Amino acid sequence: MIRNHSVSEDFRVLDSPFMHSGSPEYASVRQHYLFSALQQDDFDNLMQRASPVTLEKGEVLFHRGDKARYFYFVDSGQLELNLVAPTGQKKVLEVLGPDRTFAEAIAFMREHKYPVTCEALSDSVLLQIPNDAYIELLSSNSEACMRLLSDICRHLHARVREIERLTVQNARGRLVSYLLEHIVETNDNEATIRLELPRHVIASRLSIMPETLSRLLRNMVDEGILTIEDRVLFVHSLSRLRPYD
Repeated sequence: MIRNHSVSEDFRVLDSPFMHSGSPEYASVRQHYLFSALQQDDFDNLMQRASPVTLEKGEVLFHRGDKARYFYFVDSGQLELNLVAPTGQKKVLEVLGPDRTFAEAIAFMREHKYPVTCEALSDSVLLQIPNDAYIELLSSNSEACMRLLSDICRHLHARVREIERLTVQNARGRLVSYLLEHIVETNDNEATIRLELPRHVIASRLSIMPETLSRLLRNMVDEGILTIEDRVLFVHSLSRLRPYD
């Protein structure tokens, strides 16, 4: 189920903070690379055709195969893009947080259908942007097209590096790399790591089974490398953790 913030289309622009030039939400969208090269009038016109969407934890925004008329900007919350195998096992392809966009590539494809399912991992607020309105703007703005192409290349390189990491590193190495990316505090050779995602989601992202993730973490605890309190990990020796990176 998808629910708009606004009561009616007539009040959508006035009620949405995305439409107010002084709001943090407006500024976040404006600074994103998909929109930063647009002329101000073009950007404001696009925002008038966009609409806010709220999702509760566990709600599905769209299913794989649904017709893709929109792409999305994440204002708050977390969402996952996933696929379900014929065996019923769910594979989490990506987890999205604030200031991220997704599904924009479909606007440039011949077949406008979502290739994955999008589900909210927490209560979330999104901005829904019509594909046709965005393509119309790009068709008349070469500067925006070149900037978009540049950033697409940068994101492509990042995805190639991620694929390389997943295929070359073993399971423990992938886990260590993930842990190092989520350090929130360090003190000499010690560190604090906060895992915002459920363990089964992390396991899927790392292409390992949940029980394998639990075993790897338990081994690190037994080795005295870290201790675990709920979703907070206290690393006692970064030097002992990093050799597996």
